[in-house]
Amino acid sequence: MKEEVIRVEHGCFRREDLSYRFDISISRGECVGVYVDDHLSSGTAYLEVFKGGTRIKSGRAFTCGRRVGMPELERWLQQNSVIIDKHRFDSTELTMGDFVISLGKLAGWRQRKRAEQRLRGPESAAVLRQMELDAAPDVKLAELSMLDYYRLCVFRVWFWRGGLLILDRLTEILRQRDLEKMMRCVQLLLGQGAAVILLDLDDMFMRRYSDRIDVVKNRKTCYRLYPEEYGEQLYEILGWKCRSGGVEPGGRQGGGRVVLQASGLELPGIPPLDFQIQSDEIAFLRDENYSTAARLRDCLLGGQRWNGGTFHLDGTAYAPGELSRLIGTEIGIQLERPDRPGGVLFGNLSALDNLSICLLPKAGRSIADWRVMENILEEASRWFPREDLQRPLYTWPLPQRLRFSYYKWYLLNPRLLICFFPFAGQEPAHHEMIIDLLVTCAERGMAIWVISSGIDAICEKTKNEAFLRRLRYIN
Repeated sequence: MKEEVIRVEHGCFRREDLSYRFDISISRGECVGVYVDDHLSSGTAYLEVFKGGTRIKSGRAFTCGRRVGMPELERWLQQNSVIIDKHRFDSTELTMGDFVISLGKLAGWRQRKRAEQRLRGPESAAVLRQMELDAAPDVKLAELSMLDYYRLCVFRVWFWRGGLLILDRLTEILRQRDLEKMMRCVQLLLGQGAAVILLDLDDMFMRRYSDRIDVVKNRKTCYRLYPEEYGEQLYEILGWKCRSGGVEPGGRQGGGRVVLQASGLELPGIPPLDFQIQSDEIAFLRDENYSTAARLRDCLLGGQRWNGGTFHLDGTAYAPGELSRLIGTEIGIQLERPDRPGGVLFGNLSALDNLSICLLPKAGRSIADWRVMENILEEASRWFPREDLQRPLYTWPLPQRLRFSYYKWYLLNPRLLICFFPFAGQEPAHHEMIIDLLVTCAERGMAIWVISSGIDAICEKTKNEAFLRRLRYIN
């Protein structure tokens, strides 16, 4: 029997006035997948336990087979667990060696000297070769690719003999081929006796690499499934049907008009952007660490300026300050969570009122408002139950609110729809719905600009040929 690393029975904590109950059990050399029904709430709360940002109020805890109190458990997690997520350690000065040694837990200069000798020794060199991390210890951290940075994080866990590694949503950050390389490093770490937790919404990824999958629903660990149960039972719990096979995303040779053209567009801190997007096309811009998305949102929504270059919409050049008057009419902005503060929906208003706010101004004064309202209600009733359309949006379940947010753009029909990380934090059950809605909007003639960390795994799963034909990578 493998040595147990950590176990929490009936753990309970509170976050944002909500109560969470969870169970953890993981041994050395074991990889456990954790699937949450809502990563932006339950998943974030689950991670906060390991980050030390949430105090566990009750439950029984064990570390390395020994019963411990909650304060001792929290100290153990701080000292022995490492989280790898989309937040990269940002430094232009630190080298790989600094990252491994200086940021480690050192007791004094003697321990540091021994660590430096071990880092340059044959054992470390052999592990670095196995991880295909060829960079020397004096290479700057900022020069590493995202994949190499993650490999270095795994190596650091191996170097300091960390007991627990948590990987948060790697499938939304890395390309499929890079994901496989990364997981080879993780397998090496497992072979050295570390324990690994995968928090992800990609069930195929977790099925492939996990010894067990724990399912968190309604803020509670409610299912614990083993490989022999990964079939229909897992899909029934997750709420979607298994699809076999994959499709490589193909490039589409468009014939529509050019809606957006960016020429030498310089956003602060990122290389210049040069591309164009045609009508009825879905263009994908990869953004590994949210830097491009953050800069672009500042320019579109925050009144910030770009450093240089041009932004043409339907042949007209616009300055940053001029774009604000186009937002919500000629340019649609679809955020990760459309119903959060700063999103595109008003939760206290009915769905019908949400549509009327944006569509009535387009109708003009020559048409009676009541007639427009009737037309909106009749059209929207083809998509949603009539009685639901007259209820406040906050009473709608998340999948329907998400679908409604895209439907709003479908009716408004802006020339350009910019989607920031549309698949991030969404269940796989909703991925196909989002894909269908993107295609529906593109078929109306919109130019769709998707900015996300990666959609390779989603493209491999989908059977929507129209989406794959329209999809084009622009970096």
